[in-house]
Amino acid sequence: MMARTEDISLLYVEDDAAIRKNLLVYLKRRFGQVWQADNGLEGLSLYLERSPDIVMTDIRMPIMDGLAMTRGILKQNNKAPIIITSAHNETNDLLEAIELGISHYLLKPLDPGKMETSLQHCVELVRKSRALGERETTLAEAYQTINALIDYGEQCIDCCISPCTEVECQLDQAIDKIVNGNDGHVTHSPASLVVTLTHGLAGQPSWFWYDLGADGPCLGTSYLDHPLLDLASSDGCHALYYLNDDDPLPDDQIFRSFFEHLERCWMHPRNLVWYRNGSRVVCGLNYPARVTACDAAVIKSLAVQARYLDNLSTQCHQTEEAFLYTITSLARAAEANDEDTGNHILRVGEYCAAICRRTGYSEELASSIARQSQLHDVGKIHVRPEILRKPGKLTDEEMLLVREHTLFGAQIIGNHPRLEIARTIALHHHERWDGSGYPYGLRETGIPLEARILAIADTYDALRTNRCYKPAFDHDMACRIILEGDGRTEPIHFDPALLQTFKEINRRFDEIYERFVTVAPG
Repeated sequence: MMARTEDISLLYVEDDAAIRKNLLVYLKRRFGQVWQADNGLEGLSLYLERSPDIVMTDIRMPIMDGLAMTRGILKQNNKAPIIITSAHNETNDLLEAIELGISHYLLKPLDPGKMETSLQHCVELVRKSRALGERETTLAEAYQTINALIDYGEQCIDCCISPCTEVECQLDQAIDKIVNGNDGHVTHSPASLVVTLTHGLAGQPSWFWYDLGADGPCLGTSYLDHPLLDLASSDGCHALYYLNDDDPLPDDQIFRSFFEHLERCWMHPRNLVWYRNGSRVVCGLNYPARVTACDAAVIKSLAVQARYLDNLSTQCHQTEEAFLYTITSLARAAEANDEDTGNHILRVGEYCAAICRRTGYSEELASSIARQSQLHDVGKIHVRPEILRKPGKLTDEEMLLVREHTLFGAQIIGNHPRLEIARTIALHHHERWDGSGYPYGLRETGIPLEARILAIADTYDALRTNRCYKPAFDHDMACRIILEGDGRTEPIHFDPALLQTFKEINRRFDEIYERFVTVAPG
């Protein structure tokens, strides 16, 4: 007898008390939990109440027979592992069981070896189903996390900052308000401003110098010769000073070091406001008249604004990095059950970006397509590994299962706006220009452009890569097959304009392949 499986439960339905009693002894030694019933109606009720992993049932029973009970169970769970036993070798019963999808049909008296084989197969089905469920749950949770991060980032971005706009640009606009105000008539503003930004990093911050006396917009420049202050060691310390020419310096070593640096280097600071919060510093220098608590309040307000922009920018970038990192991680997860294709997803993304740049896409959009194209085969997580790794020709049924990965991919990615490109590519990247592709048989410009781009990139890399059913081709052979055809891949499968683009830049594809072929997946 095989080892006991504590984590698997079984429902045994048999109207013959003697048979049921004898077999229950074996089944209870074999499984952690066994329920029994003596007719189909009671068995169906137990199934609905207990949800056992495996069902083993006789056919001919009073009140409700085993086939009727099986139909009821399959309505609840069409993948339930069910073993049917019968003392009557009748063709009608066997045919009906087959039509229901039952794969195990045992004749009484039961052969111990055959019964054990059937039970073991059912145990394996249960465990595979659980493993798949866990993977799907992990993916769903991962995507929920991605969407939650994106939604949070978008809420913050809508309030103040765009992910494409660096915090320095936003700070320039905030400082412009100090100089010009809303009506452009501010007269009491500092001649210069010194501001630090942390960009969410530990250690010394970045320093920026603003010359506010110059004409034109307020644009900060990197303060390369800034004072070397140990701001990180005093994180959490606050200080706010406003000083005029005749005021003594406060007993604050960091402020004194800053002030002495300015005097020593090139200027005598006068009429200034200094605010520090840990490693964040804002200092307004050389006001045209004496400074007051009102000027201090303005500088402190600017410091708070700078800190908000700094933190928000860091959050936006971290959200974007998490979004991009998770795309790559999920794409890698989808490749786990596929054959080893190395850096396939990275190369395909780079090929897509190369085509996009050649055809006039913005760098931002080209990069977005490169990133999101990595998810083109995420639906393969629903395809059994033995099919993906099969060295020989796939059967028609297996090919249908493989083709469903486009639909599964679209379902997994969902409808979030940030992932619209990824969903479109996953769903349509196997459509062909001549209408011979799948899943919908779209043709020509009815196929989304990003999917047409991916089709060329994916085909090139597949030709360059060693697969269980084909050797790796060199660059020239791959180009010849795409541009001239080989009976399996034909030029009519691709957008003619994109095919011409590929012809013009195909050496770039070879460079990308060589650059990524030996790099370990990250």
